[in-house]
Amino acid sequence: MTYSIVAVDVESKLIGIGVVSGSIAVGSRVPWARASVGGVVTQAYTNPLLGKWILEYLSKGLSPRQALDKALSRDEAPSMRQVGVVSISGEVAVFTGNNVPRHYGEYVGHGYVCVGNMLVSRKVVLEVCRHFEDSTGSLSERIINALEAGHEVGGDVRGDRSASLLVVGEHPVYGYSYDRIIDLRVDYSSNPIRDLRNLYEMWMRIR
Repeated sequence: MTYSIVAVDVESKLIGIGVVSGSIAVGSRVPWARASVGGVVTQAYTNPLLGKWILEYLSKGLSPRQALDKALSRDEAPSMRQVGVVSISGEVAVFTGNNVPRHYGEYVGHGYVCVGNMLVSRKVVLEVCRHFEDSTGSLSERIINALEAGHEVGGDVRGDRSASLLVVGEHPVYGYSYDRIIDLRVDYSSNPIRDLRNLYEMWMRIR
């Protein structure tokens, strides 16, 4: 169904999320983030309310694990969810329910987490994380590099059809906290990763 990465740059206080899916318009429901609070991806049989609830709990001082557990306790079907959470401080938490479609995987790194389900293999998640760790440049560039790596090893078993990039935090030019520094979406494409890269490069030229 979907593979995602949610990460924080602790120094710049930027939170970034990259998502790719065989479903259409994945950016409309999977990525959730709030400046100075944290980021969430909620996927598999997606319950978008989990993103809203977890960010609210994080804003009240709960840890990612506490926020995730409390949100899942309100869900009527937690076994069908896959969720990754990162706080502004770099703490992470992840959950994959027993009824999430295989192949699925999760990987927790320093200040980031990768999750995926209904993939050609678990290697997709590992490649996303490996390329994120090995990449240099801005948080957004590292996330796109990571998504490209996941796509190159097969991605969603149904084929990748939509993608999104969301970055929130303090605006690098104007200096105020902003929940949509970057919000780019490819809702349907035969190659959404390529189109997301093209959108990002266009955004960099004209911003």
